[in-house]
Amino acid sequence: MNKTKFLIAIIIGLLISHAVLFFLHFNGPNSEGNPRHLIIRKLHFDKDQVQKYDSIIKIHRNLVRENEMLINQYRNNLYKELDKKQDSAKINLIIKKIGLQQENAEKINYKHFLEIKSICKPSQEKDFSELTQDLAKLFSGKIRKPN
Repeated sequence: MNKTKFLIAIIIGLLISHAVLFFLHFNGPNSEGNPRHLIIRKLHFDKDQVQKYDSIIKIHRNLVRENEMLINQYRNNLYKELDKKQDSAKINLIIKKIGLQQENAEKINYKHFLEIKSICKPSQEKDFSELTQDLAKLFSGKIRKPN
């Protein structure tokens, strides 16, 4: 096999693998299993509710992102203190700020679900109640197993 045929075979292989990955990404198990799709499905949202929900999601994501940036900034400040003489008052203040931002994250999430509840119709109240039983599992981060 000459060099040209070999390169063509590699390019075709790459195109096929990209097509498969693209298909799996948009049609795979995660596309319907992500929280947005799960909530829409469990609450049986109509088109108008989906549109409102998407607006709620956009606002929520921005608030979460801003809060995470603050937490990361405080963490960076905390770890920079490792190179300095230990100032326990300053360290405790930074840790307290991190804790307050983590508390704020929970408030942001709680408010987010109150907003979702507010767009539910009376016929969806039972579905929302059932959803609340699964929220902790649905949105918990995956805990890594120790090595």
